[in-house]
Amino acid sequence: MSQSIKETCPSCQGRVTLVDLEKQAQVKGVDVTYTARIHQCGECGLELASIDEAATMQERLADAYRQAVGLLGSEEICRLRQEKGLSQQALADALDIGIASIKRWESGVIQSKSMDALLRTLLQKNPCNEHTGNREFSIPRIRLVLDAFAAQLGRPLLKKDDRMLYAAKYLWYADMSACRDLGRSMTGSTYAALPMGPQLNNYRDLVDEISNADLTDVPPLSQTETAIIALVARTFPTNKQVFDASHREALWQGCPTGAIIPYTRAAELIEIPHLKDLP
Repeated sequence: MSQSIKETCPSCQGRVTLVDLEKQAQVKGVDVTYTARIHQCGECGLELASIDEAATMQERLADAYRQAVGLLGSEEICRLRQEKGLSQQALADALDIGIASIKRWESGVIQSKSMDALLRTLLQKNPCNEHTGNREFSIPRIRLVLDAFAAQLGRPLLKKDDRMLYAAKYLWYADMSACRDLGRSMTGSTYAALPMGPQLNNYRDLVDEISNADLTDVPPLSQTETAIIALVARTFPTNKQVFDASHREALWQGCPTGAIIPYTRAAELIEIPHLKDLP
């Protein structure tokens, strides 16, 4: 029995025991039914709850509402996150929110419908959007990722009159790995299967725009995105290595020349390990 609840009823001195009671309540205008585990007097029916029991009841009440309106429950969020191999911080990074929100949602605070939709996109087994990897295409973000690679590799990837022969391979691995491990790409870029390997779609029209992109208001890379970029850079420290590796990928080999390489096949990457599998 909880140390904060006495075995004797303070009202009638009857015996108090721990019981499960079905209760009804209204949350945000929705009638719900939930099971409360509390202490109850067998004589007068007085209900008593410790601090921990009250917190559990609040979580069960919130989850009953979530179930009634079709939102992910706290235990479901935690389970799906762990199945994806994501820490609370990694999930927060992927959603571009603070870790406190993840902790609250996993302990009973009800998320909004819009955040629930994002959670489902990242955590459930639905594949990434085929062409953009569940992220809006962003040229400044491409520049941000390529600058991060340049810092990791110790050399620039964007050059004047560059066909992005190698830069596109690093970018492709970053986007595909992020979609596979986090549920969405880093840049929203679309890639074509060309004889030279995976290539940024319409790259000829984008090189100058990427080089001159304004990074003033672009959202920063999350810690997990930065970790993926570092992993790709460590795995392929030279241009030749990333070029050769991309040609070994079934994602590229199985696409007709000129076809879009789908993010829905990101799980087939063989040259880059999952972040969760690293020691």
